Amino acid sequence: MLFIVVMSFIFIVVFSLISIHIMNRIDDAENTAQKAKEAARKQKDDDDRERKEKEAFHSKMMGIVNVLNNQVTSLTKLYNQIIDTIPHANNALDNAEDEFRGGFFAPFWDEIETATNQLASYNNYLHGINSCMEQYWKYIQDLDETYNSQVKLCVLPGKLPDPIAVANRLAKTVRMAQKNFEFSTIYEQRKTNKLLYEGFRNLGDAIYSLGDRITDSLNDLSHNLNASLYDILTATNENSRIISDNIDEQTRRIDKHAEAQRSYETDSLRSNSLQQKTLEQQKRVLDSQNRRIDNIQRGRKPGLFDE
Repeated sequence: MLFIVVMSFIFIVVFSLISIHIMNRIDDAENTAQKAKEAARKQKDDDDRERKEKEAFHSKMMGIVNVLNNQVTSLTKLYNQIIDTIPHANNALDNAEDEFRGGFFAPFWDEIETATNQLASYNNYLHGINSCMEQYWKYIQDLDETYNSQVKLCVLPGKLPDPIAVANRLAKTVRMAQKNFEFSTIYEQRKTNKLLYEGFRNLGDAIYSLGDRITDSLNDLSHNLNASLYDILTATNENSRIISDNIDEQTRRIDKHAEAQRSYETDSLRSNSLQQKTLEQQKRVLDSQNRRIDNIQRGRKPGLFDE
C-alpha cells in the first residue's frame, strides 16, 4: 500500500515537472514567434522608411537635375538669339551712314534707333545668360555627385560677338550727325523716343549709356565663367578700328563745313554752341567707357576656349 502511495506521489511530481517544462517550452515558442513578428514588422517599417527616403532623395535630385538642364537649355536659346544682334546692329549702322551721306534725316535716325534697339537686346540677352549661370551654380552645389552624369555642362556654345566696338561706333556715328544742324534738329525731336527694352529712359539715354551697361553685364559674365573678356568675345577690334577711322574722317570734314557756316550763320552759331556742349559731355562719357574697356582687357585670365 505504501508502495502504491509512493509511486503515485512520484508520478504526480514527474507529471507536474513535465507539464511545467512543456508550458515553458510553449511560452518560449510564443515569445520567440512574437519577437520574430515584431522584428519582421520593424524591418518592414525600416525598409519602408528607407524606400521613402530614397524616393524623396531621388525626387529632389531629379528636380535639381531638371532645373540645371533647363538653365542650360535657356542659355543655349539666349546664345542663339544674342549672336544675331551685333550683325544686325552693324548692318543698321551701315545703312545709317548711307542715309547720312544721302542727306536723309528721318531714315538716318530710324537706322540709329534700330541699331540702339539691337544693342539693348544684346544687353537684355546678356542679363538672361548671367541669370542662367547664377542659377546653375546655385543649384549644382546641392546636387549629389552620383547624378552628375545626368546634368548638361553649362558653357557658352561659342564666343559672343563683341558689342563694345559697335556701341562705340554707334556713339561716334551719332556724334558725327549731331555736328550737322539739320540732323541734330531731328535728333532733338526723337531722342525722347522709348526703346523696345526696359532699363533705358529713352533713345538719347541708351545711345551713350549702352556701352557702360553692356560692359557691366560682360564683367558679370566674366566672373560667372571665370574667364577673361578676350576669351568670351569674338575679336572684331580691327574692323571696328577701320570703321571708327572712317567715321572720324567724316567728322573732321563736317567740322570744316560747320566752321565755314559759322562765319555767316549767327543763328546757327548759337545752336551749335549748345550742341557743342552736349557733344563734349557725350565725348567724355565715350572716353570713360573706352578707358573701362581697356582696363578690363589688360587683365586677361586663362582662355575659356583654349585647347
